[in-house]
Amino acid sequence: MEACLDFMTVASVLEEPFTGDPFPGHDRIDHSLAQIQSIVKQARPDWRIALENMKGVYVIHDQSTGEPYVGSAYGDTGIWQRWSSYAGTLHGDNVGLRDHLTAKGEDHFRNNMRFALLEFWSMRMDDQHVIDRETYWKKVLLSRSLGHNKN
Repeated sequence: MEACLDFMTVASVLEEPFTGDPFPGHDRIDHSLAQIQSIVKQARPDWRIALENMKGVYVIHDQSTGEPYVGSAYGDTGIWQRWSSYAGTLHGDNVGLRDHLTAKGEDHFRNNMRFALLEFWSMRMDDQHVIDRETYWKKVLLSRSLGHNKN
């Protein structure tokens, strides 16, 4: 620190501590599990409002292996609640992800598992449509044969 201190400048002083980047939009989510955990822990209102009343299909990739997991949020629980489960448990009670967590460890999961939305809809969308689209994406991304989906 002493070697660089003379070369550093203060760019700005924020009124509140930095809590992360604002919600980027549903089609621009590409965040690690560690980032999702921070967002959920802070209950970031921009993220919560954008995701809690949305159904959707998402992918979680292990960026070190490329292995995907495709999941969905439907019923009366939105994406926010589903991703909050991952933030708390790391695996969201998914058998394949639980096995991967056991093999790789918590630090690997926090730093290498990346979340993205594939499709998203209002809560008015029929649940069967969401389930059908989840099945489609599992097929397209080969998440059963090359990833962590076991169903």
